[in-house]
Amino acid sequence: MLPALLLAFQIPFGLPAALAEWKAEIETRTSNRIEIIRIPGDPLPAEDRDVLYSYFNRPDFAESFSRAQAITFRYETEGRSRSLILLNLPRMQRTQNTSAALIAHELGHLWLDSLGLPSLEYEPGPKACLAIHTGDIVQHILLRAENDRRGIPWRPSYERDYTAASDSLLREPTTGAGDDCLRAQRLSLMIDLRTGFEPKSFAAREEYLEALARQDREAEAIAIELIEEFDGKLMLEKSAYEWALERSRLAVKRLLISPAVR
Repeated sequence: MLPALLLAFQIPFGLPAALAEWKAEIETRTSNRIEIIRIPGDPLPAEDRDVLYSYFNRPDFAESFSRAQAITFRYETEGRSRSLILLNLPRMQRTQNTSAALIAHELGHLWLDSLGLPSLEYEPGPKACLAIHTGDIVQHILLRAENDRRGIPWRPSYERDYTAASDSLLREPTTGAGDDCLRAQRLSLMIDLRTGFEPKSFAAREEYLEALARQDREAEAIAIELIEEFDGKLMLEKSAYEWALERSRLAVKRLLISPAVR
């Protein structure tokens, strides 16, 4: 992974107007510089190299990135805030998702943070994934609503991604619910599908949800319960947001101490 960070320089790409405007708003509100880096390919800003190398040398971080199409990496240096949106090009090429849709998603996380609604803190270690998926349950609902409000077309890319994942799951069904990380990720995904897309809004939606539920019926029950609990209560307000994060944390905890019912 590390050598690939510095290979195959690419031509810089421009952001669509809605994304450029959103990025500028976040930077202005927080004095937080946002860089977008495609990996492999884009040259790393000199000030970011050491910290990125140190994180990619951690197996848990490198593994998380290898599974993602995009992640946002935030850190402080000499009193300045840096946010790096890292795009995983090999993963994106397999899904054929657009850079714009993925960048919009990552900007949404940064936007919530700029409003004083931060994601759960990333703590390196074997259970780091649980904080990510627990926070995503809440943040994805809010940031996707903001994508819609700004007229950013994110759904086509995700419909294509979910359809491919559904086809793969039906061709090669997995046995067992998987480890804690996979169960938490599946719970977050079930909630994404149910809150981001209306029933039958794309052909594979119900098929994919049922395939996921067959792997872990307890996760399906908790997903439905949590969505109902959030209805009308989850909003862009600190106390409501913190309440939702705590409900998400308890839901993940309950899932992981329960047997996977199939």
